[in-house]
Amino acid sequence: MRSLVLALFAVCALCALSAAQVIFTNNDGMLTSTGTTSGTLSLSGSTLTAISGLGPYVANDSVTVPSSIGSFAFTTGSMNGSSNILTGATFGAGGIITFTYTNGVVFTGSFVVGTTPGVAASWTLIAPNTWVFSGTVDGTLKVPGYNPVTIMGATVQLTTFDKAPTAEGGGYKFTDSGGTTNFGTEPHLTPTPPPVPEPGTLTLLGSGLLGLGVFARRLIVKS
Repeated sequence: MRSLVLALFAVCALCALSAAQVIFTNNDGMLTSTGTTSGTLSLSGSTLTAISGLGPYVANDSVTVPSSIGSFAFTTGSMNGSSNILTGATFGAGGIITFTYTNGVVFTGSFVVGTTPGVAASWTLIAPNTWVFSGTVDGTLKVPGYNPVTIMGATVQLTTFDKAPTAEGGGYKFTDSGGTTNFGTEPHLTPTPPPVPEPGTLTLLGSGLLGLGVFARRLIVKS
């Protein structure tokens, strides 16, 4: 089976000081439709195997590892029902898309209307047993130690290769896909400020220090 390779997060810059392209690479996976002229399209069973471009924020990026370092999945909004999934289809807004890296980096979003009015994602037959999936996503990128940032207008594109789909549960399953997702904005990650102690915590701390001071004074007087 050809591996599913998905490059996520191609960005112009992640911080003011350094421009970077953030790419998550994943292998395998299955695209599944829940119907032929209605329903949704989902990607499942896809595992991350490499990450690059998050150098300022994530250690050991640009390093390919032999095993899974995370997962990628999505489900579209509802199919518009104007055509058959085998010949091409369009999807409305909604659904969810999630990219999770085991070190805590998470991108979560949903499909939104893109350049085509009313269309958040499309599924296009470009050759025998070869389809291109394209979608527009808004979401949130979370990196441990930094404030979450909003990503608007990210574009997703996947392509299936050279294998006929199998019918299942009223829909179809498609394998051997790959593609890219590009950020349409330049997010800037800022460090998360340290937590500010609550007033009650400060009061308890002060009382404790006062008590220790009185106890120490008594010991000195007795000695």
